[in-house]
Amino acid sequence: MRDILTFILIKIIVLKGYFDLWCMHRNAHNARKKNDRLLLKIIKQNQDTAYGRKYDFRNIRTVEDYRNKVPFSTYEDYREYIDRMIMNGEQDLITTHHIVDYARTSGSTGEFKYIPVSRAEVKVHTAYTLTVMMALADKWCREKNGHPLKPGRGIFTMPDAGFKLPNGKPCSNIAQVSAERLGFIFPYLIVLPFPKLFSYREIDLNYLYLRLGLEDPNLAFIFSIFFSSVHDLLMYLKESWKTLTDDIEKGAISDLARADVQVKERLLKYLKPNPQRAAELRQEMDKGFDETIVSRIWPNMSVIYGIHNGVFEPFKKSVRKLTKDIPYDNSIYGSSEGLIAASDEFNTDQRLLLSDSLYYEFIPLDDENKIFSLDELEKGKEYEIVITNQAGLYRYRIKDVIKVENYLYDCPYISFSYRKGSLLSVIGEKTTEEHLKGVIETIGEKADLEDIRWTITIDIDSRPPRYLLLLENEEGKDLGGYSQIADETLKRLNPKYASAEDHLFLKQMKIVNQLPGTHEAWKERMLKKGTALSQIKPVTLLDNDEKKDFFLSRIQTDKQL
Repeated sequence: MRDILTFILIKIIVLKGYFDLWCMHRNAHNARKKNDRLLLKIIKQNQDTAYGRKYDFRNIRTVEDYRNKVPFSTYEDYREYIDRMIMNGEQDLITTHHIVDYARTSGSTGEFKYIPVSRAEVKVHTAYTLTVMMALADKWCREKNGHPLKPGRGIFTMPDAGFKLPNGKPCSNIAQVSAERLGFIFPYLIVLPFPKLFSYREIDLNYLYLRLGLEDPNLAFIFSIFFSSVHDLLMYLKESWKTLTDDIEKGAISDLARADVQVKERLLKYLKPNPQRAAELRQEMDKGFDETIVSRIWPNMSVIYGIHNGVFEPFKKSVRKLTKDIPYDNSIYGSSEGLIAASDEFNTDQRLLLSDSLYYEFIPLDDENKIFSLDELEKGKEYEIVITNQAGLYRYRIKDVIKVENYLYDCPYISFSYRKGSLLSVIGEKTTEEHLKGVIETIGEKADLEDIRWTITIDIDSRPPRYLLLLENEEGKDLGGYSQIADETLKRLNPKYASAEDHLFLKQMKIVNQLPGTHEAWKERMLKKGTALSQIKPVTLLDNDEKKDFFLSRIQTDKQL
């Protein structure tokens, strides 16, 4: 019965996904007009809020009025309002929309921000993630394999990371809010047999996903937020498959799960001995973990979903070695403040701006006094994006810089370039994560290493200052001797850096060895502090004292090498 309901559910989701794709393309036609209309709707709905009265929303009739009356904003412009909403349950301060959740994120100073999430935003997020993903998977199967998507459940790597705020509202992230709205269909959509996610405190989540997922030979997708989660899942499989298959054979849950007693008892009621599936898995994994392993244990695997560009590129490369020909869906680009763009095909980093999600403004990097609308952008140029959302943020600078790749009608396809403040610029050299990725790739080739974790800071004790690049590798190789190669590579990739060094404004960068396990220890530290797993991103820049104290205290000495 469960398989029949899964079949019906996936078919419905695929059809809904094709409709959502059609809507995405339809909204690209006359996108400027539709986006302006969304703005005026938001203004009218919120004219009697405290924020709306402060900036005279009632007399805003045009986009020009909006830009003249309402200033750019950051989270600090809303902190007092949001604190009152959370602590006192006050309403109509920044929005009249029903707030269903607060997404907690950490700012550059490490202080938490609480971003209101409205029902309207959850609706948009759900449409352009799950449903579009399944429609694109169906399209890919038809084009590549000559048949539609074979319905099956999937692995959903999102943990239960929510808690209640003083006003009674849940606090988690928008992905979890969207997931919880679908909780009643979890047993038919994902391998979890209950309409509730587990937290990392209750059970080792990689064990849980794999213990249930491996037992299902018809698994069709893996859904994550960041590709690092997929990487961790498959590395765990590589290390622990023997114990996992033993547990499947016996219908057991071993100590490897680190499960609470109640959670273990609840799961065991669902699990039965399955020696046949265990034997199938052993046969395939005994052959080795090559690029076909995922397809061999899950022949119907049709898509792996997660953000895999930027700092997640190394994780994608690692996962690709185990997932030959399986498409990756990097569908959405957004933040806790709102969903900005979505892909309309697999294996691409460009996404179509969503004119029905947010109102957008764009600041050219070469002239901050100019403001452009979405149909006024030049292909190939970069802009800082400014958003107005449907949860009380107006002309909000999220500090993201995007690049315009193409246009569909008057709606741009964009890609994420970098986040302002996440790059290094001592004297205006503007070194980006892309530059540093090139440096890491070069070192990896020279040192014959596939997985190098990195973070960077400025050594201000050096005269002149220099970049301090901290590198971690599992083998514990000494990479300090590659400082000159790293420096030469960065000079080639970033001429402004080369000029700064040539003019003695910067000293040659220095590489130091990070103790193995440092990045994993940071993740555990953040989890203990209550940070949601979905919000823990790879640390690439030591941009606050906590990060500096932690990473700089774990430098590998010569004796440890």
